[in-house]
Order: sequence, then structure tokens, then C-alpha cells
Amino acid sequence: MLEFDYQCPEVSIPSMEREVDMSGKEKKLFRVEVFFNGRKHYVLRRHSDFQNLHRKLKKILMLPEFPSKRNPHLRTKPLDQRRQELEDYIQEILQQNETVPQELLEFLQIRHFRSMSKTDRTDCELIQQCVVTFSKDPFFLGTFSGLPDVVVDGVLEGLYPKDVSAPSDNTSAGAM
Repeated sequence: MLEFDYQCPEVSIPSMEREVDMSGKEKKLFRVEVFFNGRKHYVLRRHSDFQNLHRKLKKILMLPEFPSKRNPHLRTKPLDQRRQELEDYIQEILQQNETVPQELLEFLQIRHFRSMSKTDRTDCELIQQCVVTFSKDPFFLGTFSGLPDVVVDGVLEGLYPKDVSAPSDNTSAGAM
């Protein structure tokens, strides 16, 4: 298990983007920027995506009130005000809760980490995947078809190049 200091994701919603779908209808998307574990990325989310996240999270967490899309005095809130309220909403969830739930990690597209706890630093671990595997020792594999196995030969050449040799005692003595 790998240990590292817990780092809470930093989330901001600096702007909005407009997108036209196939039917010609314009969609307003919030640009959610996420800085986590030394990496920065962004996701585009509609207001309804935030509402769906809220519905999922309220089943498992105490949440702040979800920002209304409407202003009591106006028909709708200005987009910039709505953007700021959604940013404050996400930041408040991150600050108030002891655990960052998997649903929020998925919403922010933070992968390769389980749901994290601020108090248990060893709760987070990288998911490691096997890159190269052999069912038998490749040095002792025989070629059954009579043809060379170019995949095994290529992997072995990449891992253990044949042209690398240890320096002899004469070359190291001459260099001094």
C-alpha cells in the first residue's frame, strides 16, 4: 500500500461554455477545473448534472442547501451568480465532510483513487495494473510452431537489451 499526504481536490468553476447540440439547441456548460494530486484537468457539466450529484450525495451526506436556479425577485439568476454559487457549493462539500465520496470523485472525473478520508491517510492507494505478464518463464519457452515469438523477443529485448555489457576492469582503470 502506498502512503502519501491526503490532498483535498481543489475545485473552481471559472467560466461557462456554450454548446449547440444536434437539434440546434444551445446548452450552457459550467467549466469545472480540478487540481488534484499535482494534476489539473477540467470537466464540462450542466446545471442538471449538479442537481443529479446533489440527489445522490444527500442520501449519504449532510449537505449544504443546493443553490436555486431562480432568484426570488427575478425569473432566473444571472449565469455568473449561478456559477459562483455552484462553485461555493462544491467547495463547501469538500470542506465540511470527513470523506470525499466516490460519487463526487466520479463527477469530478478523479480516477484511480477510492473514496478518501481526511483522517485516514493510508485509506488512499493507487490502483496498479499489470503491464507485462507471462504464464511461464519466457527464457524457458520453446517455440512450438517453429516460428520465433516476436512479442516475447521484443519484450525481452526491451527489458534486457543484449548490447548492454558491464564495463571491464581495464576500461574503468584507464578512465581514472
